[in-house]
Amino acid sequence: AVKSALMTTAYNLDNSGSNFTDLATGQQSSPFVHGSGHVDPNKASNPGLVYDIDTSQYIAFLCASGYDSKKIAVFLKESSTIDCSTQKLSSPGDLNYPSFSVVFEAGKDVVEYTRTVKNVGTSVDAMYMVNVNA
Repeated sequence: AVKSALMTTAYNLDNSGSNFTDLATGQQSSPFVHGSGHVDPNKASNPGLVYDIDTSQYIAFLCASGYDSKKIAVFLKESSTIDCSTQKLSSPGDLNYPSFSVVFEAGKDVVEYTRTVKNVGTSVDAMYMVNVNA
């Protein structure tokens, strides 16, 4: 939940209110360059919503991404064997993670992903609005 809080409360404007600049190109930066943005520890201490995720979900993500049990074992402390046929994710995009990218297949203009969030805010009656910029 800490990583989620850091990612979802980060900002991507510099101190003049402009978008980050990619120092390598001098052009406006994109999320593929700067990630979630600049960490704001004060906001992260009260994120409102978090994406809960555990190790098993990351393992399922690796399975859905085509890794086999031998390659996945490199990431694990224990050398247990992973059976990817028992994992739940049907595609890497199904990982319950605060960010994702979309690849559209030919002739397809809609992609759906589901995310589950947990309210860790102070108000149990809080209402959150979703905004997607594409």
